[in-house]
Amino acid sequence: MEDSWNIQEAMLSDVLVSNVYNQFFQQNQMLFKDKIVLDVGCRSGLLSILAVEAGAVKVFAIGNMQSAKGISKVLENGEKAEVFEPLTGCITQVVLPCGLRKVDIIVSEWMGHALFADSLFCQVLYARDKWLVKNGLIFPSAANLYIQGISLDRELAVEKNVLLWDDYVNQKSLMTEKCLVLSVDLSSIQDDIECQRAEIKMKSKQSGKMSGCVLYFDISARNAKGQLQKLFSIAPNAPRTYMMQTILFLKDDPLVIKEQQLLFGRLDVILGYFAPRGVEFSLGIWAVK
Repeated sequence: MEDSWNIQEAMLSDVLVSNVYNQFFQQNQMLFKDKIVLDVGCRSGLLSILAVEAGAVKVFAIGNMQSAKGISKVLENGEKAEVFEPLTGCITQVVLPCGLRKVDIIVSEWMGHALFADSLFCQVLYARDKWLVKNGLIFPSAANLYIQGISLDRELAVEKNVLLWDDYVNQKSLMTEKCLVLSVDLSSIQDDIECQRAEIKMKSKQSGKMSGCVLYFDISARNAKGQLQKLFSIAPNAPRTYMMQTILFLKDDPLVIKEQQLLFGRLDVILGYFAPRGVEFSLGIWAVK
């Protein structure tokens, strides 16, 4: 399960997200002490290292073997070097060593663009159903996906011949209030979610031409008190992280809207193996006169 999304360096250089993860592990060490942990994807390797430092008795990593080798090198001269163990091969073929059947915790930097594109979402659900003990922990476990109308030069889309790409959206480009598209909790969500359909209702904040929408999300995890704790957001008004927002341009001409006008729409998110980056998006927006 080698990760095709080569962002290891970007993840490790993101001080904001790294500090958030580090603080969570330090404040919730009791969750990881003497536990068996599985890192699905092992993208930057940071979560594996933090789990080792938090007192896990064993940390297995599936996925990015380049990161896994880097973790082994970091730990090789320490007393906890034997705690970390990479597992090679596709996640559907991996067998846990020493006759182990279950793990206590799954950690994964599973989020992709617009949450699902280039993500490890399905892999984490597979690992959860196969190996996670009952009431086991997934970190991070929850996410909210939002949509907001924007005004951008549509010539950018024409020049690139695409209606979707990732960028940082300026707050001045926001035309509407945000709308919650969907909430995901990996601890409880079912795995038959190939298609997610969300009804959209937004109110415009200003008059003008709305050329598309921006998708972004926030991430949370359950702490030692059982509370859902927000970790970070990639919203346009939040500090920048290694992850950008996802822009969806309207297929037709920009939508002319007035201030305080209600907008309705529908967003389909289809997870599939043959779509670009593994996900298809379908967006329709209309204004109430």
